[in-house]
Amino acid sequence: MVAAVLSVAASARAQDAPGTPFDRVSFFVGLDGSKQPQDLGINANIGPRFAINAGIPVSATSGLGVQVGAAVNLSDSAVHVLDQVEGTSRRSQVFLTAGVFQRLTRGSWALAYDLVREQYYDTFALGQVRGEGSVRLSGKDELGVAFGFGARGEDGRVGDVRVRLEPIAQALAFSRHEWSAGGRTTLWVGLASGHHNEVLVIPDASFDRHVLVYGARLDLPLNSRVSVTGAANLITPAATGTVDAFMGITIRTAGARPQQRTRTSPLLDVANNTELPVDLTVLSR
Repeated sequence: MVAAVLSVAASARAQDAPGTPFDRVSFFVGLDGSKQPQDLGINANIGPRFAINAGIPVSATSGLGVQVGAAVNLSDSAVHVLDQVEGTSRRSQVFLTAGVFQRLTRGSWALAYDLVREQYYDTFALGQVRGEGSVRLSGKDELGVAFGFGARGEDGRVGDVRVRLEPIAQALAFSRHEWSAGGRTTLWVGLASGHHNEVLVIPDASFDRHVLVYGARLDLPLNSRVSVTGAANLITPAATGTVDAFMGITIRTAGARPQQRTRTSPLLDVANNTELPVDLTVLSR
């Protein structure tokens, strides 16, 4: 997927916007916290996150571009149970995102493929297709829809227990507002396909179907290049669903406030647990 995206960008190099590809790169460093069904009801994870996201123009006049990004999460267990039961106390995740997007005068759209490879109680590689589209209602407000659905799951083990991890499908409606002081907020609500309620130490094969999902994102500029960035995504019920959030600093080489980014700056963030919630099914004990 990444190779195909780069090939499209290279074939359209003559149409690139002025400047260099580094004019459309952002770097993130911060903290990530996550609790999902894959944590077996007995764990949560917290630790630093590092990300880079780049937009490559295909047609500057039409706002069409491709994006490629990568991120690393290095987390420790935030609950002292899984390490006692199974021995795992850390999780590392590598996220890759590649896609295409278009920023239009009256709106925008994007489509991407996300891949995460994580080393946890076992090693997993999971993938999903993610996208969004929005319509600009005014100079400061947008309404849109977003979605994500699983494209790759994988089996593994927690000790002697066989499990399968799968991305949870989501469909959302969102509202984005750009404030006069320079900040931008996004609120969303929608439905997730559902998740299992497995607890490693207390077997529970029940399944919550078509559950509520909601969340928010903040992008608050500190100057023309640096902003505070954070988001949270929650899939209900919180006890067995997901509670994912991150907060940190984003540095943009374009030197523009978030709402003034070039038309070929990346539209979607690099995938994180907030965008890629994971369900767990116990296959056998």
